[in-house]
Amino acid sequence: MQILQYFKPKSMIYTGVHKEDNTKIIHYQYDSSSYEILDSIVSTKSCKHYLQVIGLANVEKIQEICNYYAIDPLINEDILSVNQRNKFEVKENYIFGTFSFSYLNSKKINEDYISIVMLENVILTFHETTPVYLEPLKILIQDHEEVRERSIDYLFYQILDIITDGHLEIYDILESNVNEFEELLLETKNMEQDGFYLVRKQLLKLKNNVTPVHEQLEKLLFKKHGLFNQENANYFEDLKDHLNRLDSRLNQCNQLTRNLLDLHMNNQSTKINRIMSTLTLFSAIFIPLSFLTGVFGTNFVDFGILQYPHAVLYFVGLCITIAVSMFLFFKSRKWF
Repeated sequence: MQILQYFKPKSMIYTGVHKEDNTKIIHYQYDSSSYEILDSIVSTKSCKHYLQVIGLANVEKIQEICNYYAIDPLINEDILSVNQRNKFEVKENYIFGTFSFSYLNSKKINEDYISIVMLENVILTFHETTPVYLEPLKILIQDHEEVRERSIDYLFYQILDIITDGHLEIYDILESNVNEFEELLLETKNMEQDGFYLVRKQLLKLKNNVTPVHEQLEKLLFKKHGLFNQENANYFEDLKDHLNRLDSRLNQCNQLTRNLLDLHMNNQSTKINRIMSTLTLFSAIFIPLSFLTGVFGTNFVDFGILQYPHAVLYFVGLCITIAVSMFLFFKSRKWF
């Protein structure tokens, strides 16, 4: 019985690390003529609603929100499990999406996770911490009447577009870093491996965040769910185009990093080969010299040549002549 309870589905457990953060709600309630911000899930009037649920540690509160909007318990479980794969799911009355992504904050790349639910005239987003990257949404709702007039899927598009723009911004920085490594490698035949590894790691992580969303969004829009208004179709096509372009550029950049890594390894191998060739040639030069010193250093009883007055000078001259001759011979053969 205990084993069955352990593997029981629909277990509501928050799997993140922000277990001390309280759950709070920022509720944007708006229509074409006005908007207001509430701090509860209860609506005061019939219009469009966008709710940011910040902090997932309070499991009972998250369940209360999901129950209020009739969200399936399995979706509730996915919201609390922050290690889900990037995906979109189409339900009868709503659309659910969850994905990891990156964004820039104070010139630093940060990782985050978001779950989003779109119902008729309602969007809910669930976050572990305050979503600073979604600050533009408050300005959009407050200052742009077009956002308040359009159907709720336009806000859904805006959220995805903000995340995609953040990915494009990160890609531009990483691409610039890769180009710098390429120039350095071509000029100096060397590069800083630790920095290159970190850039390549960020590119792969960005690729893993972008590609699934791109593929899943295409499938989602292909199904033509009733929550998507035809008047906003062009915006989603533009979003798909941005994701497609970003995905293609990531493929190219990742291929470039692999080529640069291969080139760097080839340069290192060539450098080591040259060093070994030089050492081998110098060793070859000293082989006959070692032989001569061995012969003339032997303790013979009678070795007449050593009796000559300038025998040492002749011997030194012979050694120098042999060394220079071998050096010039190796040089003429372009062995170094």
